[in-house]
Amino acid sequence: MKQKILSGLGIAAMTAFLAGCDDVKFNGMLSVTEPITFAKTKSADKAQVVEWEVNKAAGDAVLNPGRFSTKITMGKSGKKKLLTLEVANADPATVIKLKFDKDINLGENFTLTAAQLGQNFDLSGNLLTKVERSPERTGYESCTYQYPQTVCRAGVKSAGEELALKTVEAAIGSQDEVKVPSASNPELTKNFGQYPQYPGYYPGYPNSPHCSTIWVSRPGTMYVRYYIETTTRDISARFVQGEKNLADYQGKASSTEKINTYQGFCN
Repeated sequence: MKQKILSGLGIAAMTAFLAGCDDVKFNGMLSVTEPITFAKTKSADKAQVVEWEVNKAAGDAVLNPGRFSTKITMGKSGKKKLLTLEVANADPATVIKLKFDKDINLGENFTLTAAQLGQNFDLSGNLLTKVERSPERTGYESCTYQYPQTVCRAGVKSAGEELALKTVEAAIGSQDEVKVPSASNPELTKNFGQYPQYPGYYPGYPNSPHCSTIWVSRPGTMYVRYYIETTTRDISARFVQGEKNLADYQGKASSTEKINTYQGFCN
């Protein structure tokens, strides 16, 4: 059976993942045709909404011509959007972080100017997203449910209390009138004979079991209906200086999610 493909998502859907908490990780290649410099700056200008951070103690990061395996991660850092590049041009890899103000969008088609970046190049490109859903499937999956369980804690009886309990139990068994013999604590046992209808539980008797109900977790299974949603994102970006193309990046990210359309009882 063919999978259902959702298209025409628009810019809002392209940028939605940047507003979430989950990072989106691209794997791809960075083709550098001209030396490109990433200046390590933190502008004091409050109008500056994008800043670069590189993994060197001082100075700028320079990428010389070549093709490098590069990972790009899109996510969030506080209230800012974060774009991280890990360029395998050295060991360890050069890591460059680009922080966006929350109002800067990285949509289906995007352009960040040199003035916005505080650099000597523009960054532009496009981001395409495709979502595929499998046919609905059925099955069973693991789950956990809560089960009530009664727990009783017995007291330690003295010799006199053991005798008192046996006398009461014998009276209950013969349906005779209950007469409470003396025990180690007469005050606690004075109402002992008022409860013959509840064998094994005698309020006021010091060594009567103390019972309570607790909820325990138990493993179980439940019937589900679900489909698998696969999201594929392709990114293409260019680093441009005037009429000169400094570098190109092509990358892809893919993720899958199991989405339940029905869940039965867990037991």
